[in-house]
Amino acid sequence: MNTFGEEVTHYLQRFRGGHTDDAFHGLLELDHAVLPELEAQFRTARAPEVRRFLLEVIWQHRQQSVIPLLGEALLDADHRVWREALDGLVALGSPRSVAALRAVRVQRDDEQFRRWVDEAIEQAEEQAQRS
Repeated sequence: MNTFGEEVTHYLQRFRGGHTDDAFHGLLELDHAVLPELEAQFRTARAPEVRRFLLEVIWQHRQQSVIPLLGEALLDADHRVWREALDGLVALGSPRSVAALRAVRVQRDDEQFRRWVDEAIEQAEEQAQRS
């Protein structure tokens, strides 16, 4: 296992043990090169709370490269996960994040979901204009 794998495993154990802040900040302080490992962990995690946590850490690294993953996560069945993806796309507020939001909006036949996405599109567009 590479260095990042070991560190990610360590912090995920801390998270599962109830040390959420320690785990969050530990993962956030790692170099952005950790993002592929975090994405791999997200893709294999079964527990929605772990997937939500990983998504938050991922988008808090503030790298535009995570937008495709956040777009995919919008299709997650668990509301905690897709809402975290919305938060990330709004925070990253760029034309790419707006495009990801628009693309997923038509993929789910759920009026409440669409309202959430419409609001996120507005916020992401405002964020993009400020950047």
